[in-house]
Amino acid sequence: MARSRTSALSVAVALGCTAVAYNLSAAFVGSSLQLRGGPAVARGVGTDYLVRNGPKDADPPAVDTSKAAGATVDIEFKKRPFGIARYVPGAGGKGAVVRDVTQKSRYPGDPQGQAFVAGVQPDWVLKSVNGQDVSGMDFFVIMQMLDDEVMDPVTAMSLNLKASGVKTDLRNDGAERTQGEKFAITSDLDKVAVVDMPAKLVYQQM
Repeated sequence: MARSRTSALSVAVALGCTAVAYNLSAAFVGSSLQLRGGPAVARGVGTDYLVRNGPKDADPPAVDTSKAAGATVDIEFKKRPFGIARYVPGAGGKGAVVRDVTQKSRYPGDPQGQAFVAGVQPDWVLKSVNGQDVSGMDFFVIMQMLDDEVMDPVTAMSLNLKASGVKTDLRNDGAERTQGEKFAITSDLDKVAVVDMPAKLVYQQM
């Protein structure tokens, strides 16, 4: 009898975990997550971008993005994600340089294959976004504008919780305790407008 109850409990736990994983699996950059008891919250990709994406030991020294003088390439991205796996900042934390590109397009129209199909290469400098010169702009502001990062569900949820706080139903001495704005971690990046799709980006070779 005890063994039967244990087996039933194991099945219930497994089903619960599967349901949570399914609900989180759809989270990716450009989307938002619905937190229980609160509104949908958009991720701020600029927040802690380098904590999640480098730098790495093999990265070359930072370059002065304002001195890029090579050929330019205009690309219109139809949707997110673009397929730029990682950007790095230029010298002094200004500008953005392509470091890694997703090296395949899984199927026709694959969003993550857009940069690969367009021929984007590592070390290209992001020159402008929808006509706005970003070569001398703060790196984290650029990342926030692009909102272009593929995160695993756990990382995405963690970033959302930082931005919004966590609402709970905990009670203390009979009074409801509500976390939320009191515990939210905010930054000036939250004020940066995310570019709409489609977006025209201009890259320039060094």
